[in-house]
Amino acid sequence: MKMTTKMIMLQNIEKMVMEQQRVDENDSYIRQDNEDLKYLEERYDQLQLSHTVKRVIDDYIACLQTRDERYSDLAYAAGIRDTISLLQGMGMLNEIAAISGSL
Repeated sequence: MKMTTKMIMLQNIEKMVMEQQRVDENDSYIRQDNEDLKYLEERYDQLQLSHTVKRVIDDYIACLQTRDERYSDLAYAAGIRDTISLLQGMGMLNEIAAISGSL
């Protein structure tokens, strides 16, 4: 059965989710941060703040999160570019391309 682009994308997303779960469970810093977040969310929910104030706080937090996610995406892409450049500089990608091209 030929895999469609959608099937490949879904498979990759599933792998990413599984990897995030693995990191969440195994990395002590992430695990502690997740526990702290849960505790702080509970405390935040108990605060007697108006809807308007909570909305501003929520929007502020969301903005920080999306900015940090963008930084992560850019850092990841830069790491891939650097790795490709390094492998090309070492002549390793050229050899792989030549081998796979002859198959």
